[in-house]
Amino acid sequence: MNLEDPRSWLIDFAGIGPLVLGDRVSKREESMTSFTTTRQDACPWVTAFDKSGFPSIWIPDLSDSGIVEQIVLQKWGAPQDVAANSPHTSTGIGIGATLDRLRAAYPALAQKEGKYAPFYSVTNDNGKWINFTVNDGGLVDAIVVRASPNVDSEYCG
Repeated sequence: MNLEDPRSWLIDFAGIGPLVLGDRVSKREESMTSFTTTRQDACPWVTAFDKSGFPSIWIPDLSDSGIVEQIVLQKWGAPQDVAANSPHTSTGIGIGATLDRLRAAYPALAQKEGKYAPFYSVTNDNGKWINFTVNDGGLVDAIVVRASPNVDSEYCG
């Protein structure tokens, strides 16, 4: 894994690249030096990592624990713009993958109903989940790794 190149990062049930569930948020910030780290005044519980041409990565700390409870990889609105630079699962699924490809990669994929739209989840049966949202064009636009089959409808609301 090359910390400077998210294309080399693996998305799995433990996390995304150097970002691991259960780690301290502050520790993860140290490994994200090739990204711009931001926190909005309106929602300081979300640490956002941005890099031009790459999907954004968010670590929402809704419980204010300082622990990485979920990792959100996303490019809402235009996933095709960052697809080539997205981290991927071991089956090749990243931002910009098609829903058909997602279903083929994960035969046990379950469709769930979110607040605004359905999303798709797969588990490793050890309490960890990879959740995928798909835009109206049929492309994966967010991937959420966490300990539940859930995608929050808002992170800063």
